[in-house]
Amino acid sequence: MLLSANSVQAEWSAGFDFNTYYTDDVGLFSVTRRLSLDEDPTQPIVDEPNQGSDFVYEPNAYVRWDTVNNLGEFQLSLDAGGYIFQDHSDYTHGFFQLAIEQGLTERTKLSLLYDFIPGLYIGKNAAPQPQHSASEEHDKHEADEQLDSHILAMHLDYQLTEALILRGLVRYGIRLYDPPFSYRDTQFFTLGSHAEWLITPDIELVAGYHFERGYTDSDETVQYQDDIAYINHFASAELKIHVLHGLFLNAIFDYEHNDYTSSYVGDTHYNGNENVFQGELELVYELTELTALKTGWQHGKRKFNYESDSVRNNNVWIGAECHF
Repeated sequence: MLLSANSVQAEWSAGFDFNTYYTDDVGLFSVTRRLSLDEDPTQPIVDEPNQGSDFVYEPNAYVRWDTVNNLGEFQLSLDAGGYIFQDHSDYTHGFFQLAIEQGLTERTKLSLLYDFIPGLYIGKNAAPQPQHSASEEHDKHEADEQLDSHILAMHLDYQLTEALILRGLVRYGIRLYDPPFSYRDTQFFTLGSHAEWLITPDIELVAGYHFERGYTDSDETVQYQDDIAYINHFASAELKIHVLHGLFLNAIFDYEHNDYTSSYVGDTHYNGNENVFQGELELVYELTELTALKTGWQHGKRKFNYESDSVRNNNVWIGAECHF
């Protein structure tokens, strides 16, 4: 009887969206798009930006199953998408997420998420040789830097009031690099907190902070005197404003600070740090309850303390989404 009752309440839903971007730096595009509370803000370091502009296409689709069990509401969803670069096809890659949400009480929800990002191309980078290598020519050789990311996350949401939801989260992830950068393989741990505040029926604020520690294997990095282990602080605030009937404005500000913990005096990252400032404006127009059009602009500025100039990146886009 319980199974029968649950099957009656079960619902399937799905949707898709498609965005077209112009970016002035293909090397930084994925980094800036994932600098978000809901994405992967510590996507790997890009040592050599300014690798050209391009148009990027993002198809994305999801399927979702909702039901009710003895604990409460239950949801299982699968999202899949990708970034398709028009001219710089090496940067094209997909991304996938499996999510499970379980209501524990009327005000509490637990979520488990697994994200997989295969074949993420970072760009050309100088491939160092082991210390015992005496070839200067090989020391200056550039190779393709590419990796797979696996991320597990757990969220616990608590509705403190009708207008305020608090979230605590933990993440664990591994980044596995292809040769010749496999010595950079990294595992990381994240602790974070978010708050969603419905200030008025037309204004909503989402803010959060993440602390993350990334570890490399010293037995591997010592051969190359190159270590990208880090301590990361990330903060973000998003303001969603209902401007007119069906029209919403999303304004987002992100700040990220990375301290690199390399102990190798000759390493570029020794005593290194990076500051990232990023802003985004997006307009969303809801044609119906199930369809919407959107357009936006994102600007990022990042600087390593061991470089003289800041690196800037701009992304603009138009898109549409549909749910059914």
